Amino acid sequence: MTSSETNTADDATESSVLRNVTTEMFGTTFVVLAGVGALVLSNGALSNIGVALCFGLALAISIGVIGAVANPMFTLALLIVREISPREAMGDWVGQIGGGILGAALLFGINDLTRFGSGVNGWDHSGFTSPGSVMAAELVFGVVLVVVLLSSISQGFSKSAIAAFTGGAYAIVTFVLLDLDGGGANPARSLGAAIFADTDPNALGQVWAFIVVPMVAAVAAVFVWLAIDDAELDDTIFDETILDDAQNVLTGDRTD
Repeated sequence: MTSSETNTADDATESSVLRNVTTEMFGTTFVVLAGVGALVLSNGALSNIGVALCFGLALAISIGVIGAVANPMFTLALLIVREISPREAMGDWVGQIGGGILGAALLFGINDLTRFGSGVNGWDHSGFTSPGSVMAAELVFGVVLVVVLLSSISQGFSKSAIAAFTGGAYAIVTFVLLDLDGGGANPARSLGAAIFADTDPNALGQVWAFIVVPMVAAVAAVFVWLAIDDAELDDTIFDETILDDAQNVLTGDRTD
């Protein structure tokens, strides 16, 4: 390959990564504006069903029209099953975190620069004081949500169908979680809202659970998906090569 061809390939890769970041940022911003915005700007006028539909429809539109998964735990799961490359995953995460913060910042401005008293996540939400209950719920429903996404993809559904099923699942999960912890299952959304929150206790002090647990759920969901799908462990990054390399590192063995 000539130097000019190499430069062209590098430029194309950089353009692809930048487009990936921008797409995820826009999609995640939309999810935050629609979902968190329904809580922050409606002054309680929307029911839990209405808020859940806002979250679910926004995600469905992000996946089906914008082309963004708009959720860091989805990206991790897709990386594990080799649907995307590590470079694409990094671009996703940068865009999603940026989108979560940007969406919350826009709501902060629209809300007359008033910090959020609603739309955030926490284990003291609506009287719940047990972090264990909240983390268990985030884990279980996070697994369900990721399994729906992976199963929709593996069954060869159209992009529209994948968007509809995943968005529908997200609406259901949000509806169930709203009164428990404010409706999490999306680290980017949780982080963005927490930064602009004004709650007691401080949402930023609890947001770690809504970042860590969904990412753990993404890993667990892959193994649940493998148990119900025709895919095998070799189809994921946890194939024998990875396991052998890890064993070699632990034992000190080296291979050429």
